[in-house]
Amino acid sequence: MIEKETAAVGDEPQLRTRRALLKGLAAGSVAAAGSLPALAHAASPAATKWAAEADVLIVGTGIAGTAAALAAASKGASVIMLEKMPFKGGTTAKSGGVFWIPDNAWLASQGIADNRADALRYMVRLSYPHRYVESEPLLGISQAEYDLIATFFDNAAKVVKTLSASTGLKPMPWYTWEGKPFPDYYAQLPECKVPRGRSLVPDISGHAERIVWPQNGGGGESLLWQLQQGFDKLPIQMLLEHQVQDLIRDSAGAVIGLKVDRGDAEPVNFRAKKAVIFCSGGFTHSVELSRAHLKGHIWGGCAAPGSTGDFIAIAQKAGAVLGNMSNAWWGQIAVEVALKTRSVPQDIWSTPGDSMIQVNRYGHRWVNEKIQYDERAQSHFVWDPVKAEYPNLLGFMIWDARTAKLFAGYDPIPAANAKLDHVIEGKTLEDLAKNIESRLTSIAAKTGNLKLDKDFLANLKASIKRYNGYAKAGRDPDFSRGEAPIETAFHFMAVPKVANPNPNLLMHPIADAGPYYATIVGAGTLDTKGGPVVNSQGQVLDALRKPIPGLYAAGNCVAAPAGQAYWAGGGTIGPAMTFGYLAGTAALAEPVRSA
Repeated sequence: MIEKETAAVGDEPQLRTRRALLKGLAAGSVAAAGSLPALAHAASPAATKWAAEADVLIVGTGIAGTAAALAAASKGASVIMLEKMPFKGGTTAKSGGVFWIPDNAWLASQGIADNRADALRYMVRLSYPHRYVESEPLLGISQAEYDLIATFFDNAAKVVKTLSASTGLKPMPWYTWEGKPFPDYYAQLPECKVPRGRSLVPDISGHAERIVWPQNGGGGESLLWQLQQGFDKLPIQMLLEHQVQDLIRDSAGAVIGLKVDRGDAEPVNFRAKKAVIFCSGGFTHSVELSRAHLKGHIWGGCAAPGSTGDFIAIAQKAGAVLGNMSNAWWGQIAVEVALKTRSVPQDIWSTPGDSMIQVNRYGHRWVNEKIQYDERAQSHFVWDPVKAEYPNLLGFMIWDARTAKLFAGYDPIPAANAKLDHVIEGKTLEDLAKNIESRLTSIAAKTGNLKLDKDFLANLKASIKRYNGYAKAGRDPDFSRGEAPIETAFHFMAVPKVANPNPNLLMHPIADAGPYYATIVGAGTLDTKGGPVVNSQGQVLDALRKPIPGLYAAGNCVAAPAGQAYWAGGGTIGPAMTFGYLAGTAALAEPVRSA
Protein backbone atom coordinates (compact mmCIF):
# COMPACT_ATOMS: atom_id res chain seq x y z
CA MET A 1 0.00 0.00 0.00
CA ILE A 2 0.99 3.67 -0.33
CA GLU A 3 0.78 5.83 2.78
CA LYS A 4 0.94 9.50 1.89
CA GLU A 5 0.92 10.97 5.39
CA THR A 6 3.75 10.98 7.89
CA ALA A 7 3.38 9.50 11.33
CA ALA A 8 2.58 12.80 13.06
CA VAL A 9 3.59 11.68 16.53
CA GLY A 10 5.34 13.61 19.25
CA ASP A 11 6.22 17.17 20.08
CA GLU A 12 4.12 19.59 17.96
CA PRO A 13 6.65 22.50 17.92
CA GLN A 14 9.35 20.14 16.65
CA LEU A 15 6.94 18.83 14.02
CA ARG A 16 6.29 22.38 12.82
CA THR A 17 10.04 23.02 12.68
CA ARG A 18 10.56 19.88 10.64
CA ARG A 19 7.87 20.83 8.15
CA ALA A 20 9.22 24.38 7.90
CA LEU A 21 12.60 22.93 6.88
CA LEU A 22 10.98 20.80 4.19
CA LYS A 23 8.98 23.75 2.86
CA GLY A 24 12.21 25.73 2.70
CA LEU A 25 13.82 22.97 0.66
CA ALA A 26 10.86 22.83 -1.67
CA ALA A 27 11.06 26.58 -2.22
CA GLY A 28 14.68 26.32 -3.22
CA SER A 29 16.16 27.84 -0.06
CA VAL A 30 18.28 24.72 0.24
CA ALA A 31 20.60 23.90 3.11
CA ALA A 32 24.02 22.46 2.47
CA ALA A 33 24.55 18.88 3.55
CA GLY A 34 26.72 20.12 6.39
CA SER A 35 23.74 21.94 7.90
CA LEU A 36 21.54 18.86 8.09
CA PRO A 37 20.92 17.27 11.50
CA ALA A 38 24.02 15.66 12.97
CA LEU A 39 24.53 12.02 12.14
CA ALA A 40 23.52 9.68 14.87
CA HIS A 41 25.85 6.93 16.10
CA ALA A 42 24.89 3.39 15.26
CA ALA A 43 22.97 1.92 18.15
CA SER A 44 23.56 -1.39 19.86
CA PRO A 45 21.09 -3.79 18.19
CA ALA A 46 20.21 -5.40 21.48
CA ALA A 47 19.01 -2.05 22.83
CA THR A 48 17.32 -0.83 19.69
CA LYS A 49 13.60 -0.09 19.69
CA TRP A 50 12.05 -0.31 16.25
CA ALA A 51 9.26 1.97 15.12
CA ALA A 52 8.67 -0.19 12.05
CA GLU A 53 10.34 -2.95 10.08
CA ALA A 54 10.40 -4.46 6.61
CA ASP A 55 12.54 -6.84 4.64
CA VAL A 56 13.90 -3.93 2.61
CA LEU A 57 14.06 -0.22 3.39
CA ILE A 58 14.36 2.10 0.39
CA VAL A 59 15.37 5.74 0.71
CA GLY A 60 13.87 7.89 -2.06
CA THR A 61 10.79 7.60 -4.26
CA GLY A 62 12.10 8.44 -7.76
CA ILE A 63 12.67 5.99 -10.58
CA ALA A 64 15.54 4.07 -8.92
CA GLY A 65 13.61 3.63 -5.67
CA THR A 66 10.41 2.69 -7.48
CA ALA A 67 12.19 0.05 -9.56
CA ALA A 68 13.93 -1.32 -6.47
CA ALA A 69 10.62 -1.53 -4.60
CA LEU A 70 8.95 -3.36 -7.46
CA ALA A 71 11.81 -5.83 -7.77
CA ALA A 72 11.72 -6.70 -4.08
CA ALA A 73 7.97 -6.62 -3.50
CA SER A 74 7.13 -8.63 -6.61
CA LYS A 75 9.05 -11.50 -5.05
CA GLY A 76 7.15 -11.26 -1.80
CA ALA A 77 9.46 -9.04 0.25
CA SER A 78 7.97 -6.32 2.41
CA VAL A 79 9.18 -2.81 1.53
CA ILE A 80 9.08 0.58 3.24
CA MET A 81 10.00 3.58 1.09
CA LEU A 82 11.17 6.66 3.01
CA GLU A 83 10.97 10.11 1.40
CA LYS A 84 12.19 13.23 3.20
CA MET A 85 10.12 15.65 1.12
CA PRO A 86 6.36 16.19 1.52
CA PHE A 87 5.86 14.93 -2.03
CA LYS A 88 7.01 11.82 -3.85
CA GLY A 89 8.91 11.27 -7.08
CA GLY A 90 12.14 13.20 -6.62
CA THR A 91 13.83 14.55 -9.74
CA THR A 92 12.13 11.89 -11.87
CA ALA A 93 8.79 13.61 -11.30
CA LYS A 94 10.24 16.88 -12.71
CA SER A 95 11.74 15.18 -15.75
CA GLY A 96 10.46 14.42 -19.21
CA GLY A 97 10.30 10.74 -18.28
CA VAL A 98 12.60 9.58 -21.09
CA PHE A 99 14.58 6.38 -20.45
CA TRP A 100 17.47 5.25 -22.66
CA ILE A 101 17.40 1.49 -23.20
CA PRO A 102 19.79 -0.15 -25.69
CA ASP A 103 18.69 -3.33 -27.47
CA ASN A 104 15.08 -2.61 -26.53
CA ALA A 105 11.96 -4.41 -27.71
CA TRP A 106 10.95 -1.69 -30.17
CA LEU A 107 14.30 -1.94 -31.96
CA ALA A 108 13.88 -5.71 -32.18
CA SER A 109 10.36 -5.27 -33.58
CA GLN A 110 11.83 -3.14 -36.36
CA GLY A 111 14.50 -5.70 -37.15
CA ILE A 112 17.25 -3.41 -35.84
CA ALA A 113 20.08 -5.33 -34.17
CA ASP A 114 21.75 -3.46 -31.34
CA ASN A 115 25.02 -5.35 -31.19
CA ARG A 116 26.48 -5.62 -27.70
CA ALA A 117 30.11 -4.97 -28.66
CA ASP A 118 29.16 -1.94 -30.75
CA ALA A 119 26.97 -0.49 -28.01
CA LEU A 120 29.68 -0.93 -25.39
CA ARG A 121 32.17 0.86 -27.64
CA TYR A 122 29.77 3.80 -27.97
CA MET A 123 29.18 4.00 -24.23
CA VAL A 124 32.82 3.63 -23.18
CA ARG A 125 33.99 6.06 -25.87
CA LEU A 126 31.85 8.77 -24.25
CA SER A 127 32.14 7.72 -20.61
CA TYR A 128 35.95 7.59 -20.57
CA PRO A 129 37.14 9.36 -23.76
CA HIS A 130 40.62 10.01 -22.38
CA ARG A 131 41.19 6.29 -21.81
CA TYR A 132 39.18 4.65 -24.56
CA VAL A 133 41.19 2.18 -26.65
CA GLU A 134 39.02 0.35 -29.16
CA SER A 135 41.48 -2.52 -29.68
CA GLU A 136 41.71 -3.55 -26.02
CA PRO A 137 39.36 -6.21 -24.55
CA LEU A 138 38.10 -3.81 -21.86
CA LEU A 139 38.30 -0.83 -24.23
CA GLY A 140 40.94 0.83 -22.05
CA ILE A 141 39.00 1.02 -18.78
CA SER A 142 39.08 -1.02 -15.58
CA GLN A 143 37.25 -4.30 -15.10
CA ALA A 144 34.90 -2.73 -12.54
CA GLU A 145 34.03 0.18 -14.83
CA TYR A 146 33.52 -2.14 -17.79
CA ASP A 147 31.34 -4.51 -15.75
CA LEU A 148 28.95 -1.71 -14.78
CA ILE A 149 28.43 -0.56 -18.36
CA ALA A 150 28.14 -4.15 -19.62
CA THR A 151 25.64 -4.95 -16.85
CA PHE A 152 23.52 -2.03 -17.95
CA PHE A 153 23.47 -3.21 -21.57
CA ASP A 154 22.78 -6.81 -20.58
CA ASN A 155 19.88 -6.00 -18.26
CA ALA A 156 18.22 -2.73 -19.31
CA ALA A 157 15.86 -4.19 -21.91
CA LYS A 158 15.08 -7.18 -19.65
CA VAL A 159 14.15 -4.88 -16.78
CA VAL A 160 11.85 -2.80 -18.98
CA LYS A 161 10.23 -5.97 -20.36
CA THR A 162 9.67 -7.31 -16.83
CA LEU A 163 8.24 -4.03 -15.58
CA SER A 164 6.01 -3.71 -18.63
CA ALA A 165 4.60 -7.17 -17.97
CA SER A 166 3.99 -6.59 -14.26
CA THR A 167 2.95 -2.92 -14.07
CA GLY A 168 1.14 -0.32 -16.14
CA LEU A 169 4.32 0.71 -17.96
CA LYS A 170 3.79 1.09 -21.70
CA PRO A 171 7.08 2.08 -23.35
CA MET A 172 7.23 3.57 -26.82
CA PRO A 173 9.91 5.37 -28.84
CA TRP A 174 10.50 9.07 -28.23
CA TYR A 175 9.73 10.80 -31.51
CA THR A 176 11.01 14.09 -32.88
CA TRP A 177 8.95 16.77 -34.62
CA GLU A 178 10.09 15.15 -37.87
CA GLY A 179 8.33 11.91 -36.95
CA LYS A 180 11.60 10.07 -36.44
CA PRO A 181 12.78 8.26 -33.30
CA PHE A 182 15.04 10.54 -31.28
CA PRO A 183 18.74 10.23 -32.07
CA ASP A 184 21.40 9.52 -29.47
CA TYR A 185 23.30 12.63 -28.43
CA TYR A 186 26.34 11.56 -30.46
CA ALA A 187 24.57 9.77 -33.29
CA GLN A 188 27.16 11.16 -35.69
CA LEU A 189 30.06 9.28 -34.08
CA PRO A 190 31.30 6.16 -35.89
CA GLU A 191 30.86 4.18 -32.65
CA CYS A 192 27.10 4.85 -32.69
CA LYS A 193 25.85 2.00 -34.87
CA VAL A 194 22.21 2.41 -33.77
CA PRO A 195 21.75 6.17 -33.94
CA ARG A 196 17.99 6.26 -33.26
CA GLY A 197 15.38 4.40 -31.25
CA ARG A 198 17.08 3.74 -27.91
CA SER A 199 15.27 6.59 -26.11
CA LEU A 200 11.84 5.50 -24.86
CA VAL A 201 8.96 7.27 -23.12
CA PRO A 202 5.82 6.05 -21.37
CA ASP A 203 2.95 5.94 -23.84
CA ILE A 204 0.31 8.26 -22.40
CA SER A 205 -1.75 8.50 -25.56
CA GLY A 206 -3.74 5.34 -25.00
CA HIS A 207 -2.35 3.88 -28.18
CA ALA A 208 1.12 3.65 -29.68
CA GLU A 209 0.87 6.70 -31.95
CA ARG A 210 3.79 8.98 -32.62
CA ILE A 211 3.85 11.84 -30.17
CA VAL A 212 6.36 14.59 -29.54
CA TRP A 213 7.41 14.65 -25.92
CA PRO A 214 7.08 18.06 -24.20
CA GLN A 215 10.38 19.74 -23.37
CA ASN A 216 9.03 21.08 -20.09
CA GLY A 217 8.62 17.75 -18.37
CA GLY A 218 5.45 15.98 -17.34
CA GLY A 219 6.49 12.60 -18.67
CA GLY A 220 8.30 11.76 -15.45
CA GLU A 221 5.10 11.85 -13.43
CA SER A 222 3.44 9.66 -16.05
CA LEU A 223 6.34 7.20 -15.90
CA LEU A 224 6.09 6.90 -12.12
CA TRP A 225 2.30 6.70 -12.26
CA GLN A 226 2.44 3.80 -14.71
CA LEU A 227 5.01 1.94 -12.64
CA GLN A 228 3.23 2.51 -9.35
CA GLN A 229 -0.11 1.22 -10.56
CA GLY A 230 -0.62 -1.85 -8.42
CA PHE A 231 1.52 -0.65 -5.51
CA ASP A 232 -1.59 -1.01 -3.36
CA LYS A 233 -1.61 -4.72 -4.14
CA LEU A 234 2.00 -5.20 -3.09
CA PRO A 235 3.62 -5.12 0.37
CA ILE A 236 4.94 -1.59 -0.22
CA GLN A 237 4.49 1.28 2.24
CA MET A 238 5.53 4.82 1.22
CA LEU A 239 6.19 7.35 3.98
CA LEU A 240 6.67 11.04 3.20
CA GLU A 241 8.43 13.59 5.42
CA HIS A 242 10.78 10.91 6.75
CA GLN A 243 14.39 12.08 6.60
CA VAL A 244 17.07 9.43 7.06
CA GLN A 245 19.88 10.54 9.34
CA ASP A 246 22.10 7.50 9.70
CA LEU A 247 22.58 3.77 9.29
CA ILE A 248 22.15 1.30 12.10
CA ARG A 249 24.66 -1.55 11.95
CA ASP A 250 25.15 -4.71 13.95
CA SER A 251 28.32 -5.75 15.73
CA ALA A 252 29.68 -7.30 12.53
CA GLY A 253 29.20 -4.06 10.59
CA ALA A 254 26.18 -5.16 8.58
CA VAL A 255 23.45 -2.60 7.98
CA ILE A 256 20.28 -3.59 9.81
CA GLY A 257 18.28 -0.37 9.87
CA LEU A 258 17.98 3.40 9.66
CA LYS A 259 17.70 6.26 12.09
CA VAL A 260 14.90 8.49 10.80
CA ASP A 261 13.61 11.97 11.62
CA ARG A 262 9.86 11.97 11.01
CA GLY A 263 9.02 14.98 13.15
CA ASP A 264 8.83 13.27 16.53
CA ALA A 265 10.59 14.65 19.58
CA GLU A 266 13.47 12.28 18.82
CA PRO A 267 14.52 10.28 15.73
CA VAL A 268 13.08 6.79 15.49
CA ASN A 269 14.56 3.53 14.22
CA PHE A 270 13.40 1.49 11.23
CA ARG A 271 14.57 -2.10 10.91
CA ALA A 272 15.70 -3.66 7.64
CA LYS A 273 15.54 -7.43 7.98
CA LYS A 274 17.60 -7.91 4.83
CA ALA A 275 18.93 -4.65 3.36
CA VAL A 276 18.75 -0.90 2.92
CA ILE A 277 18.76 0.63 -0.59
CA PHE A 278 19.54 4.33 -1.03
CA CYS A 279 18.01 6.03 -4.09
CA SER A 280 18.04 9.50 -2.60
CA GLY A 281 19.32 11.75 -5.40
CA GLY A 282 22.47 13.76 -5.93
CA PHE A 283 23.94 16.84 -4.27
CA THR A 284 23.03 19.66 -6.65
CA HIS A 285 21.41 21.68 -3.88
CA SER A 286 24.22 21.34 -1.38
CA VAL A 287 26.28 24.44 -2.04
CA GLU A 288 29.06 23.01 0.14
CA LEU A 289 29.35 19.72 -1.75
CA SER A 290 28.93 21.33 -5.17
CA ARG A 291 31.73 23.80 -4.52
CA ALA A 292 33.97 21.12 -3.07
CA HIS A 293 33.61 18.52 -5.81
CA LEU A 294 32.16 19.63 -9.14
CA LYS A 295 34.65 20.49 -11.87
CA GLY A 296 33.03 23.85 -12.49
CA HIS A 297 30.79 26.40 -10.84
CA ILE A 298 27.06 25.80 -11.04
CA TRP A 299 24.34 28.32 -10.21
CA GLY A 300 21.68 25.75 -9.44
CA GLY A 301 19.78 23.08 -11.28
CA CYS A 302 16.43 21.45 -11.94
CA ALA A 303 17.03 18.56 -9.53
CA ALA A 304 14.29 18.14 -6.94
CA PRO A 305 14.92 20.43 -3.96
CA GLY A 306 15.65 17.45 -1.73
CA SER A 307 18.83 16.63 -3.70
CA THR A 308 21.27 17.74 -1.01
CA GLY A 309 23.61 14.73 -0.99
CA ASP A 310 22.52 13.26 2.34
CA PHE A 311 23.80 9.79 1.45
CA ILE A 312 27.40 10.92 1.00
CA ALA A 313 28.14 11.59 4.67
CA ILE A 314 26.03 8.64 5.78
CA ALA A 315 27.90 6.24 3.48
CA GLN A 316 31.32 7.67 4.27
CA LYS A 317 30.75 7.06 7.93
CA ALA A 318 30.18 3.40 7.07
CA GLY A 319 33.48 3.30 5.19
CA ALA A 320 32.19 3.76 1.62
CA VAL A 321 34.55 4.96 -1.09
CA LEU A 322 33.39 7.83 -3.33
CA GLY A 323 33.68 8.14 -7.09
CA ASN A 324 32.76 10.35 -10.05
CA MET A 325 32.27 13.32 -7.73
CA SER A 326 33.37 15.93 -10.27
CA ASN A 327 30.71 15.01 -12.82
CA ALA A 328 27.03 15.81 -13.19
CA TRP A 329 24.18 15.61 -15.63
CA TRP A 330 24.91 19.16 -16.78
CA GLY A 331 22.43 21.69 -18.08
CA GLN A 332 22.60 25.35 -19.00
CA ILE A 333 20.24 27.54 -16.95
CA ALA A 334 18.96 31.10 -16.68
CA VAL A 335 21.24 32.47 -13.95
CA GLU A 336 18.90 35.09 -12.53
CA VAL A 337 16.19 32.47 -12.02
CA ALA A 338 18.69 30.30 -10.12
CA LEU A 339 19.83 33.24 -7.98
CA LYS A 340 16.26 33.49 -6.70
CA THR A 341 15.52 29.77 -6.49
CA ARG A 342 18.42 27.30 -6.71
CA SER A 343 16.01 24.52 -7.66
CA VAL A 344 14.94 25.97 -11.01
CA PRO A 345 11.84 24.67 -12.78
CA GLN A 346 13.89 23.51 -15.77
CA ASP A 347 17.16 23.84 -17.61
CA ILE A 348 17.51 25.39 -21.05
CA TRP A 349 17.28 22.04 -22.85
CA SER A 350 17.67 23.42 -26.36
CA THR A 351 18.49 27.08 -26.84
CA PRO A 352 15.41 28.31 -28.74
CA GLY A 353 15.40 30.40 -31.86
CA ASP A 354 17.25 30.66 -35.14
CA SER A 355 18.05 34.41 -35.14
CA MET A 356 19.85 33.95 -31.83
CA ILE A 357 23.42 33.61 -30.54
CA GLN A 358 25.24 33.33 -27.23
CA VAL A 359 28.23 35.53 -26.39
CA ASN A 360 30.52 35.90 -23.38
CA ARG A 361 31.54 39.06 -21.53
CA TYR A 362 33.83 39.98 -24.42
CA GLY A 363 30.97 39.82 -26.94
CA HIS A 364 32.38 36.71 -28.63
CA ARG A 365 30.48 33.54 -29.48
CA TRP A 366 32.16 30.67 -27.65
CA VAL A 367 29.89 27.65 -28.19
CA ASN A 368 27.52 25.95 -30.59
CA GLU A 369 24.25 27.35 -29.25
CA LYS A 370 22.28 24.35 -30.48
CA ILE A 371 24.45 21.57 -29.08
CA GLN A 372 22.87 19.50 -26.32
CA TYR A 373 22.41 21.07 -22.90
CA ASP A 374 25.04 19.03 -21.05
CA GLU A 375 27.83 20.09 -23.41
CA ARG A 376 26.75 23.74 -23.51
CA ALA A 377 26.85 23.83 -19.73
CA GLN A 378 30.40 22.48 -19.56
CA SER A 379 31.62 25.17 -21.96
CA HIS A 380 31.16 27.63 -19.09
CA PHE A 381 34.03 25.92 -17.23
CA VAL A 382 36.79 26.90 -19.68
CA TRP A 383 39.76 28.56 -17.95
CA ASP A 384 41.87 31.25 -19.60
CA PRO A 385 45.40 30.85 -18.16
CA VAL A 386 46.61 34.15 -19.61
CA LYS A 387 43.87 36.33 -18.15
CA ALA A 388 43.43 34.04 -15.12
CA GLU A 389 39.66 33.96 -15.46
CA TYR A 390 36.69 31.95 -16.61
CA PRO A 391 35.72 34.02 -19.67
CA ASN A 392 32.44 32.12 -20.11
CA LEU A 393 31.42 31.99 -16.46
CA LEU A 394 28.36 33.95 -17.49
CA GLY A 395 27.06 34.02 -21.04
CA PHE A 396 24.43 36.11 -22.72
CA MET A 397 21.79 34.61 -24.97
CA ILE A 398 20.77 37.33 -27.42
CA TRP A 399 17.83 37.24 -29.84
CA ASP A 400 15.73 39.53 -31.99
CA ALA A 401 12.01 40.18 -32.48
CA ARG A 402 11.68 37.32 -34.98
CA THR A 403 12.83 34.70 -32.50
CA ALA A 404 10.88 36.42 -29.70
CA LYS A 405 7.68 35.98 -31.71
CA LEU A 406 8.15 32.63 -33.40
CA PHE A 407 9.69 30.81 -30.42
CA ALA A 408 7.56 32.46 -27.73
CA GLY A 409 7.13 30.38 -24.59
CA TYR A 410 10.12 28.15 -25.25
CA ASP A 411 12.25 28.74 -22.15
CA PRO A 412 13.90 31.19 -21.55
CA ILE A 413 11.93 33.20 -24.13
CA PRO A 414 8.68 34.54 -22.64
CA ALA A 415 5.29 33.59 -23.96
CA ALA A 416 3.62 36.14 -26.22
CA ASN A 417 2.98 39.47 -24.45
CA ALA A 418 4.52 38.14 -21.23
CA LYS A 419 7.28 39.83 -19.24
CA LEU A 420 9.90 37.82 -17.35
CA ASP A 421 12.31 39.41 -14.90
CA HIS A 422 15.30 37.53 -16.29
CA VAL A 423 14.81 38.88 -19.82
CA ILE A 424 16.69 42.09 -20.62
CA GLU A 425 15.43 44.32 -23.43
CA GLY A 426 16.98 47.00 -25.63
CA LYS A 427 15.68 49.10 -28.51
CA THR A 428 19.13 48.95 -30.10
CA LEU A 429 22.26 46.90 -29.51
CA GLU A 430 23.75 49.91 -27.71
CA ASP A 431 20.69 50.04 -25.47
CA LEU A 432 20.82 46.28 -24.88
CA ALA A 433 24.50 46.36 -23.89
CA LYS A 434 23.84 49.22 -21.46
CA ASN A 435 20.94 47.33 -19.89
CA ILE A 436 22.98 44.12 -19.60
CA GLU A 437 25.71 46.05 -17.78
CA SER A 438 23.12 47.56 -15.47
CA ARG A 439 21.69 44.13 -14.72
CA LEU A 440 25.18 42.76 -13.97
CA THR A 441 25.73 45.61 -11.53
CA SER A 442 22.54 44.69 -9.70
CA ILE A 443 23.71 41.11 -9.12
CA ALA A 444 27.44 41.84 -8.80
CA ALA A 445 27.62 40.63 -5.19
CA LYS A 446 26.57 37.15 -6.35
CA THR A 447 28.73 36.88 -9.47
CA GLY A 448 32.19 37.94 -8.34
CA ASN A 449 31.49 41.46 -9.63
CA LEU A 450 31.55 40.27 -13.22
CA LYS A 451 31.30 43.07 -15.80
CA LEU A 452 31.20 43.38 -19.55
CA ASP A 453 34.52 44.02 -21.24
CA LYS A 454 35.01 47.56 -22.60
CA ASP A 455 34.90 46.17 -26.16
CA PHE A 456 31.74 44.12 -25.59
CA LEU A 457 29.49 46.20 -27.84
CA ALA A 458 31.94 46.41 -30.73
CA ASN A 459 32.65 42.68 -30.52
CA LEU A 460 28.94 41.87 -30.25
CA LYS A 461 28.24 43.76 -33.46
CA ALA A 462 31.12 41.95 -35.15
CA SER A 463 29.90 38.58 -33.86
CA ILE A 464 26.40 39.23 -35.20
CA LYS A 465 27.77 40.29 -38.59
CA ARG A 466 29.93 37.18 -38.76
CA TYR A 467 27.05 34.93 -37.67
CA ASN A 468 24.66 36.50 -40.16
CA GLY A 469 27.06 35.68 -42.97
CA TYR A 470 27.18 32.07 -41.80
CA ALA A 471 23.37 31.94 -41.60
CA LYS A 472 23.02 33.11 -45.19
CA ALA A 473 25.63 30.60 -46.36
CA GLY A 474 24.10 27.78 -44.29
CA ARG A 475 27.29 26.70 -42.55
CA ASP A 476 28.92 27.64 -39.25
CA PRO A 477 32.66 27.02 -39.64
CA ASP A 478 33.30 28.28 -36.10
CA PHE A 479 31.06 25.90 -34.14
CA SER A 480 29.32 23.58 -36.67
CA ARG A 481 25.85 24.69 -35.63
CA GLY A 482 23.11 22.55 -37.11
CA GLU A 483 25.29 19.65 -38.23
CA ALA A 484 24.58 17.02 -35.53
CA PRO A 485 21.27 15.07 -35.70
CA ILE A 486 20.39 15.89 -32.09
CA GLU A 487 20.48 19.63 -32.80
CA THR A 488 17.81 19.38 -35.47
CA ALA A 489 15.77 17.02 -33.28
CA PHE A 490 15.73 19.50 -30.40
CA HIS A 491 15.12 22.61 -32.53
CA PHE A 492 11.32 22.36 -32.70
CA MET A 493 10.78 20.30 -29.61
CA ALA A 494 8.09 22.56 -28.16
CA VAL A 495 7.05 24.86 -31.02
CA PRO A 496 5.55 24.30 -34.47
CA LYS A 497 7.95 24.17 -37.38
CA VAL A 498 9.08 27.69 -38.23
CA ALA A 499 9.68 28.57 -41.88
CA ASN A 500 13.28 29.56 -42.55
CA PRO A 501 14.33 30.37 -46.14
CA ASN A 502 18.01 29.97 -45.33
CA PRO A 503 20.00 26.78 -46.10
CA ASN A 504 20.48 25.84 -42.44
CA LEU A 505 17.16 25.46 -40.59
CA LEU A 506 18.83 26.30 -37.29
CA MET A 507 20.37 29.59 -38.44
CA HIS A 508 18.69 32.83 -39.51
CA PRO A 509 20.32 36.27 -39.69
CA ILE A 510 19.72 38.49 -36.67
CA ALA A 511 17.77 41.61 -37.59
CA ASP A 512 19.59 44.87 -38.35
CA ALA A 513 17.13 46.79 -36.20
CA GLY A 514 15.75 46.20 -32.71
CA PRO A 515 14.18 45.44 -30.41
CA TYR A 516 16.69 42.95 -29.03
CA TYR A 517 16.54 40.70 -26.01
CA ALA A 518 19.00 38.91 -23.72
CA THR A 519 19.14 36.64 -20.73
CA ILE A 520 22.13 35.71 -18.59
CA VAL A 521 23.01 32.02 -18.87
CA GLY A 522 25.39 29.80 -16.92
CA ALA A 523 26.08 26.23 -15.89
CA GLY A 524 23.69 24.13 -13.85
CA THR A 525 22.71 20.49 -13.52
CA LEU A 526 19.81 18.15 -13.91
CA ASP A 527 21.49 16.59 -10.87
CA THR A 528 24.92 15.35 -9.90
CA LYS A 529 26.08 11.78 -10.54
CA GLY A 530 28.82 11.15 -8.03
CA GLY A 531 28.76 9.37 -4.70
CA PRO A 532 29.55 5.98 -3.17
CA VAL A 533 30.93 3.41 -5.59
CA VAL A 534 28.73 0.37 -6.22
CA ASN A 535 29.22 -2.94 -8.00
CA SER A 536 27.01 -4.41 -10.70
CA GLN A 537 24.53 -5.67 -8.09
CA GLY A 538 24.21 -2.23 -6.51
CA GLN A 539 26.19 -3.13 -3.38
CA VAL A 540 27.97 -0.16 -1.84
CA LEU A 541 31.73 -0.74 -1.65
CA ASP A 542 34.15 0.25 1.09
CA ALA A 543 37.66 1.65 0.68
CA LEU A 544 38.97 -1.84 -0.06
CA ARG A 545 36.29 -2.29 -2.76
CA LYS A 546 34.47 -4.86 -0.60
CA PRO A 547 30.65 -4.77 -0.25
CA ILE A 548 29.28 -3.24 2.93
CA PRO A 549 26.83 -5.95 4.07
CA GLY A 550 23.21 -4.98 3.74
CA LEU A 551 23.83 -1.64 1.98
CA TYR A 552 22.80 -0.98 -1.64
CA ALA A 553 22.29 2.14 -3.75
CA ALA A 554 21.29 3.27 -7.23
CA GLY A 555 20.49 6.41 -9.18
CA ASN A 556 22.02 9.86 -8.82
CA CYS A 557 23.27 9.23 -5.28
CA VAL A 558 26.04 6.86 -6.50
CA ALA A 559 29.07 7.06 -8.78
CA ALA A 560 27.29 6.78 -12.12
CA PRO A 561 28.20 3.85 -14.39
CA ALA A 562 28.12 6.41 -17.23
CA GLY A 563 31.18 8.25 -15.91
CA GLN A 564 31.26 11.66 -17.56
CA ALA A 565 28.94 10.68 -20.41
CA TYR A 566 25.40 11.67 -21.29
CA TRP A 567 24.73 9.00 -23.93
CA ALA A 568 21.31 10.22 -25.05
CA GLY A 569 17.95 11.48 -23.88
CA GLY A 570 17.00 9.25 -20.95
CA GLY A 571 20.63 8.48 -20.17
CA THR A 572 19.83 9.37 -16.56
CA ILE A 573 16.60 7.44 -16.02
CA GLY A 574 17.49 4.31 -18.01
CA PRO A 575 20.46 3.30 -15.83
CA ALA A 576 18.68 4.40 -12.63
CA MET A 577 15.70 2.19 -13.45
CA THR A 578 17.94 -0.74 -14.40
CA PHE A 579 20.29 -0.64 -11.42
CA GLY A 580 17.46 0.14 -9.02
CA TYR A 581 15.73 -3.05 -10.15
CA LEU A 582 18.96 -5.05 -9.93
CA ALA A 583 19.62 -3.73 -6.41
CA GLY A 584 16.10 -4.62 -5.32
CA THR A 585 16.58 -8.13 -6.67
CA ALA A 586 20.05 -8.66 -5.19
CA ALA A 587 18.98 -7.38 -1.77
CA LEU A 588 16.68 -10.37 -1.39
CA ALA A 589 19.68 -12.68 -1.31
CA GLU A 590 20.84 -11.07 1.93
CA PRO A 591 20.27 -13.17 5.07
CA VAL A 592 17.69 -12.08 7.60
CA ARG A 593 19.76 -10.40 10.30
CA SER A 594 18.77 -10.40 13.93
CA ALA A 595 17.75 -7.14 15.52
